[in-house]
Amino acid sequence: MPNIAVVMLDGVSADHVALHARTTPNLQELARHSLRVERLAPEKPATSLPGRASILTGVDASEHGITGNFIWDGESFRYANPDDVRAPTLGAHALAGGLDVAVLGFGMARPEDATTFVHAWWANEMLQRGRDEKPTVADEGWLRTSRHVDTSGRMAALAARGLDAEVVDAYAGDTVHYRLAELAGDRQMMRWSAAALTELEVPPNLLLTEVLVPDSIQHGVGQGHPFAEWAISYADALVGDLMRQFDRADAWRDTALVVLSDHGHGPVQGGLYLDTLLPGVPCAPEGGTLFVKVEHQRERQQIAARLAEHGVRELPDAPLPSFQRSELAVFVAPPGVVFTQHVHQRAAAGSVRGPAPYLSGHGFAPGSASDERFMLVRAPGVEARRVARAAAEDVASTIAALAGLRPFGRGRSLV
Repeated sequence: MPNIAVVMLDGVSADHVALHARTTPNLQELARHSLRVERLAPEKPATSLPGRASILTGVDASEHGITGNFIWDGESFRYANPDDVRAPTLGAHALAGGLDVAVLGFGMARPEDATTFVHAWWANEMLQRGRDEKPTVADEGWLRTSRHVDTSGRMAALAARGLDAEVVDAYAGDTVHYRLAELAGDRQMMRWSAAALTELEVPPNLLLTEVLVPDSIQHGVGQGHPFAEWAISYADALVGDLMRQFDRADAWRDTALVVLSDHGHGPVQGGLYLDTLLPGVPCAPEGGTLFVKVEHQRERQQIAARLAEHGVRELPDAPLPSFQRSELAVFVAPPGVVFTQHVHQRAAAGSVRGPAPYLSGHGFAPGSASDERFMLVRAPGVEARRVARAAAEDVASTIAALAGLRPFGRGRSLV
């Protein structure tokens, strides 16, 4: 079976790949040789940590438990971390099948699910409270991944070949420092990945990595902005560098490349302010999706009625774990509207609705085209063909099949 590289590009939508070929020449070239899923359904909600958890588990949030970037832990909403993933993972499945697994910066993966493990450079955002005098339990999963020391020897071998041994701390300076560190972090993960697959005597059988910059930049400047177009072009160029290294090493004959995104992006037209709309109510905004802690059915109905005045509807079939269905209510905003905790600085005090804190977003109502993503699979023996649509759960099933593993997750293999 081939070795497999899985590269996730954060926030690159199906529409962008389909309609902006000049921004993504390397993805277009890859697509010509690939099984190409034109519209891959996102996880619900279509936000970052649920998307990663879905890729890793092949099940939805009702089973893997990552209902949003923030999850309800019985006392409060807090950042989800890798230890919150409740379902078996693709990495553990591959290890059990005798494969060598490398995780290079793929968020929500755990060290014990890989032979070689480097935590996501952006995870330091989740560690800020962990640096307090009394770290909170919520951050322990991220702290644990950041403290992991890789003993496989693979990272030392890459350093001996002249690759940087560390990633710059993106949170050690100002905004300019963060943006430059973000670019460097993404590039470093991809350089490590390319070298691990093509230069080492024993490459990993399964490698997972990711590129964050498209999502971060689109949030800040808006979809379609020249900076957003450049960010996606940068991610595309990193994929192109990997492809060229495969060419030089003649790696295509025994290596598969899977490139996909975790969710899409779409324009944000306004925000709903929760500190005015639902004062004192525990809730977690996930783009255009909102999770609310409710004490009883009457409170659920009262909150639903209050939100309905602003075009918000309840999502009765949200994929919640069974033990949370009675205590959490899930709502979706009107098209193009996102939830935010605080009144925007440009809005009048006490406003319910107004400008949003970012210009492009995701996590909109199920079925929103802008949330849909893409997947490309180039592998030895896999026919280049078009698949119009696939389910989120099909990703892990397809990767497992490529690796020659027994069926995994709730989806179907596309190969």
